[in-house]
Amino acid sequence: MKRLRMALLVVWIAFLAACGSSGATEEEQGGWSADIERLREHVIQWHPRFANDSLNQREDNTRIRREFEVSLDRLLLDLGYLSDFEIKAEIQRSIALLEDNHFFFTGFSGYFSQMRLLRYPLIFGYFSDGFYLYRAAEEFSDALNLRLVALNGIDVQHVFEDFSRFWSVENVYDARYQFAALLNAPMVLQALGISTEEGVRFTFEGGTEILVTQYHQWERLLTTLRWLPTIPLTDARAEGDLPLFRRNLRQNLWHEFVPEYGILYISIRGWVTDVNGVFGESVRNTFRENHVQAVIIDARGNPGGDANQFNGLFTNFARNLPEGRLFYFVNEGSNSGSLGAAYFLEDLGAVILGQPLAQNSEFYWFGSGESQLFLDYSGLEITPPPTSWSSQIFHGRQPSDGIFRPHVLIEYTIYHWINNNDPFFDFVVEEISK
Repeated sequence: MKRLRMALLVVWIAFLAACGSSGATEEEQGGWSADIERLREHVIQWHPRFANDSLNQREDNTRIRREFEVSLDRLLLDLGYLSDFEIKAEIQRSIALLEDNHFFFTGFSGYFSQMRLLRYPLIFGYFSDGFYLYRAAEEFSDALNLRLVALNGIDVQHVFEDFSRFWSVENVYDARYQFAALLNAPMVLQALGISTEEGVRFTFEGGTEILVTQYHQWERLLTTLRWLPTIPLTDARAEGDLPLFRRNLRQNLWHEFVPEYGILYISIRGWVTDVNGVFGESVRNTFRENHVQAVIIDARGNPGGDANQFNGLFTNFARNLPEGRLFYFVNEGSNSGSLGAAYFLEDLGAVILGQPLAQNSEFYWFGSGESQLFLDYSGLEITPPPTSWSSQIFHGRQPSDGIFRPHVLIEYTIYHWINNNDPFFDFVVEEISK
């Protein structure tokens, strides 16, 4: 562990030194210029913002296209003054202007992976009225369950607004979820001009402050597309069991029958596993062998994938349950395929509850099917625009403003977390007891 911390410290010092460099040399500028022009060419040719006639006629899209091109032009002029890291950050800012959360540096690019993997020993979440620290290393426990108000003296709302222009997000719901998830990422905060060599001072309501200097490399779980801490973290919850949706975080798919209420609870943290295998058979057996009164499909925090493989299972539930007894949980972190599942389940008569989904589906009928974009000089990889098959996962549906709103809006507050409550689950219990 000491060797790992020392290696990470060396990486961080080198990273900070690079950020303070005078800028790219003439030869490096030539390489970066070629990469930037390749990116511009790719986006103009393939991304729906440019390639789709229907979108092109909209005034807001004309503005976005112009801002994207101007940002690249400005970056080309500034290459001699920027370090490699700063250039990458500015490319990400340009990409973010497209407001497409499927278009970003991939998780397999070294730059993006380091941004995701290096973390302070803190976990934040968005709870109805702000960003709260809800898990942390023991030394920072005084700030647990408090609302964040500033980072290194800068109001958190200002930092959030800058993040919304830096990260690839589609709306405020998407931005809030992503910002909370990355408030502990030192390289993201560095790109936003927040973290320094001394670390980050987080200020909370009531004046509580913590100075965080040490970070760790977290573990990436490919099956759930989640990043989990590799050191012990504590919380300040009331005594008692965690609600179902907070359990088994390492499992992509799991289920449990709750006999007290006759509820079959199914957690799906990513649409990336073949449901027709062992898991699907186990769920069907549980449904068949118990007196199931209601089924909950929980996709809170599910980042996406192909949800169509679950259609048969969902249809079976709908056919064998009384009307209004199939429930689907979503929140601001439910993306992509989770929206497709919402449309499909809505057509089956399911009750959708939670928070508005982060995904804007308007791009998905216009994708190109292009493969990954590689930038030769920098070695960066960037995801393609949404592909043509993606239109199928939304079943020909799209809300007028690009945001799907559940049938029942439910707030999840910090007090629910503290007291081990799940208002989503409680709603279902109350509904089926009527």
